[in-house]
Amino acid sequence: MARVEVTNRVRRLLWSRRSERARDTPGQVWAQSHHWLTIPILLLAFCFSAVCGWVLLEGRRTTEARATEVATSLANSLRSDIASNVEALNRSLVVVTNNLRLPGLDRLSPEMRQHVLFDHSPTARYQTSMFVVDESGQITHDSRQLSPPQKNLSDRDYFQVHRDDDSAGLFISRPLVSRFDGRMLVAFSRRLSHPDGSFAGAVFGAMPQDYYQSVFRDISLGPDGTVTLVRTDGVVLMRWPYQEDFIGSNIRQSGLFVHFAGAPSGHYESRAVSDEIKRLYVYAQVDNLPLIIVVGQSLDDIFAPWRGQALAIGALMAALCAMTVMLAAFLNRELARRSAAERKLTILATIDGLTGLANRRHFNRTLAYEWRRAMRSRAPVALLMIDADNFKTYNDGHGHQAGDSLLQTIAASIAANVKRSSDLGARYGGDEFAVLLPDTSLEYAAALAERIREDLMVRCSANEIQRGNAQLSIGVASLVPRAEAKHRDLVAAADKALYQAKRLGRNRSELAETDAGALAPDASANSAAGGPAALTRSSSAATQLQRSRVR
Repeated sequence: MARVEVTNRVRRLLWSRRSERARDTPGQVWAQSHHWLTIPILLLAFCFSAVCGWVLLEGRRTTEARATEVATSLANSLRSDIASNVEALNRSLVVVTNNLRLPGLDRLSPEMRQHVLFDHSPTARYQTSMFVVDESGQITHDSRQLSPPQKNLSDRDYFQVHRDDDSAGLFISRPLVSRFDGRMLVAFSRRLSHPDGSFAGAVFGAMPQDYYQSVFRDISLGPDGTVTLVRTDGVVLMRWPYQEDFIGSNIRQSGLFVHFAGAPSGHYESRAVSDEIKRLYVYAQVDNLPLIIVVGQSLDDIFAPWRGQALAIGALMAALCAMTVMLAAFLNRELARRSAAERKLTILATIDGLTGLANRRHFNRTLAYEWRRAMRSRAPVALLMIDADNFKTYNDGHGHQAGDSLLQTIAASIAANVKRSSDLGARYGGDEFAVLLPDTSLEYAAALAERIREDLMVRCSANEIQRGNAQLSIGVASLVPRAEAKHRDLVAAADKALYQAKRLGRNRSELAETDAGALAPDASANSAAGGPAALTRSSSAATQLQRSRVR
């Protein structure tokens, strides 16, 4: 137990001293911190991940921009096709309206009147018959037969709007079911007026839903893509894929009209009111008509290829980052283990295996370091040289194990009294020990020597074999280093005092003789400066200690 206690205490002292030396040499701080080696690795992994993330984000933006460009091109193509057909139908209605004003038209035969009214008007693709209705809504002329059907259309919106508003111009109706063949169609009408400007009826033609379906179905936008034709008041005229219940509904509250209010064309992302699928929508007004063509692409369809690529790259990056982190952790652990092993080896290389005190090598290195430091700060350095009296006789008489036990007990006494982190207790060799005391006066060093001797007697009092051999001879020296002095001079002074103690009867502490005074500053100078006196037995404190020492 004594040896374990000594070893732990010395390790703490050695590590404290090593930290102090590291502070004196800033370059060692980096070398001792193995964590700094893992930071560049982790930083590199983070930067590489950030670059890959940026590349993926740019890829997403590029994919979205490409989809927007394709949808815009499709919307412009559909807009042109619808505009040309509506314009052709509108010209037909204008021609019929103008021909109805020709004088003498009523006096022509039915065949000639049919030829005059309708044969010279342009026609649009998928255009149905054109009809002329009077102010009561009764059909008076049919472009495809001489005898018009006996139908009244006064309840249709395309009739009522012209009856109520003389400035309606070309009107596009809501989707409706034809009363002639049952097909779904959209009617286009213009007002007829009497010479006095009063309402005279309307002329109208229609385009069936087949036309829009034939145009929209050829657009490839993916499984969830849509094409919608809507009036500017929100009424849906056509949607592909075809949803009959959606045709004729009003989507005025959708996001389309929020954006349309700011620009006649553009794009936005929104969730559809019809199927709740989030899409990228590109819209454009059909020339100056009250129509909007909307092309929608599902965001899932747009980003499906990008997601596959991003998933592969992300998985690869995750694997590389995980490997990098694992490598950094492994490197950090190995460096920590190596650092701990080096610290342990350093401590083991500086500790005496038997006593747990510092060994001779570490003592010499520490003494040289403290000597230089004391020389810079003009501070005293004290040294105790300790020798176990009659140890050889004790070792030969009681065996090596008993001798080792006594040496361990002496080391425990030294370690128990050497408490400052700057102090160092060491096994100097054989049965000799040394205690280095930086910044210590002669008086304090002499008092410490006596405490060590007294502590040893207390520790050995319980052991019958060691009780009579708890005797130490101690040489005490303290001086302030000068430029011409060497640290071995301090060892020589303390060693000389040690042998003086042996000559004077052993089991005692002896201060350095006057011949060591040449190594110390002048006594009067030190007294004025408050430093230690010369190493001489004539000093008052030393003399008083000599009188009270235990023999």
